[in-house]
Amino acid sequence: MQLVVDTNILVSFFRPNPVRSIIMNSASLGIKLFTPELTIDELKKNESDVLKYSKINSARFNEILSDLTKFIEVFPKQSFRGFESEAKKLVHDKDIPLFALALKLSCAIWSNEPSFKQQSKIPVFSTRDMIELLF
Repeated sequence: MQLVVDTNILVSFFRPNPVRSIIMNSASLGIKLFTPELTIDELKKNESDVLKYSKINSARFNEILSDLTKFIEVFPKQSFRGFESEAKKLVHDKDIPLFALALKLSCAIWSNEPSFKQQSKIPVFSTRDMIELLF
């Protein structure tokens, strides 16, 4: 299974929970994970919020972020730019890169954003869906 991972999922990686376990064990679970570079930038931009949510310090944030990129292949925007016009038909502006990458890779999205399931072109799995599917 191949999945493009949304920022709301990646934030959960910063504290012990099933999301962290799925991401860290993705290879053995037969899952290949991808994300647009924009999501990593978004995590960095919102570091203070992630620190509050996960109850960690900045040094630990950087360590975990480094670990995260070992499990998820990060794609620069130019690599999926050709799919943005099709993605614009499916979602709001800020989510276009996520959908464009999913279109490029012909794979599903892992996100807890309920509105993503309102379109039918790209399958979307929530964390609950992933847990039910894997365990």
